[in-house]
Amino acid sequence: MANIQDRKSMKKNKIVDIIVDCLSTGNKLPSEKALKEQLDVSRSGLRELLVEFEASGIIVTTQGKGREVRLPDVSQSITGGWNILLRARPKTLLELLDVRYILEKGFLPFVIHSLELEDLQMMRDLINRMEAKASRNEIFKEEDQLFHRILYSRTENMLLDQLLNSFWDIFDQMSDIQRSENLVEAASIHKQLYEAIVIQDTKEAGKLLEMQFEDIRERIKEYMGNQISDEA
Repeated sequence: MANIQDRKSMKKNKIVDIIVDCLSTGNKLPSEKALKEQLDVSRSGLRELLVEFEASGIIVTTQGKGREVRLPDVSQSITGGWNILLRARPKTLLELLDVRYILEKGFLPFVIHSLELEDLQMMRDLINRMEAKASRNEIFKEEDQLFHRILYSRTENMLLDQLLNSFWDIFDQMSDIQRSENLVEAASIHKQLYEAIVIQDTKEAGKLLEMQFEDIRERIKEYMGNQISDEA
């Protein structure tokens, strides 16, 4: 039994080496036939060896392309299992918001100095769209999301990008917390934040970012209060 386990462990280590090579070089994952030959296993044996990597999302099967190697995405585990958790424990959304705030506030000084002119122009256009929608009493969640994504796009930090995306994916599914109490004021705060970013006023930008998060926090608290009332 020990020898069987050792052989299986050695084959898994070989798969790890193959995955690392694919991610490092950009090479494609070998075909199923090639993998079976390299690992000296049957088709069912190969599936058994790959199941752990497929469950984690590192290896994915795409119709017409077969198996491919992809970088792990932590947002999948958050937006997947956490949707159930949020229904059972809405307080988790506040905890996720706190994490997002700390991340954005911590990276803010760096991103303010890393933005390019084209980034600022796109953000300016988004501000105009926010103000136009706010004047019509329409929510502008798409513009809001894109504004923040552009703001942090120059960090080249894969994990930060995944974590921020996971928040937005969850937020998009909760229509009850997407409308600000005062859309015109919310658009104005975005404009002021943009202006602070343009002149690279890190301190003022930090204050305005905090105001944005406080607005979201109050909406979540109101949502939680309504949930409790409905259950009662």
